[in-house]
Amino acid sequence: MLYLCLFLPASISILVSEKLRKEKRKLNELVIPYLGYTFIINLIMTIIYHFIHTGKINWYSSKLFTIDFTMQYMLISFAVAIAISCLLFIISKVVQINIDVKERKKDVKKSSKNHSADYKRKH
Repeated sequence: MLYLCLFLPASISILVSEKLRKEKRKLNELVIPYLGYTFIINLIMTIIYHFIHTGKINWYSSKLFTIDFTMQYMLISFAVAIAISCLLFIISKVVQINIDVKERKKDVKKSSKNHSADYKRKH
């Protein structure tokens, strides 16, 4: 039950993300987004669990995942997974980042002897 709760919501996020994008990506292109969704969803669920059960902190032990807890966890994590994938889709449509890389040209006008001579004259 533990592994199901940790890894299934990220696959739901990937499915929703693919439906929103309306384009198919290859499996090897989905590995990094899957890992990112897994991390974000489990971080949010850990924060939610911490605030709900402040007195009893039992960090993901197998005894914690009873049928009742697993069902509650899955419902909340599916809602978080769908919300995160929709939010990231909206942000990707609104925000665009462009990076321009230009090569710097080296200035080779002076030789190393002139450099050291200039340095000595100034001080």
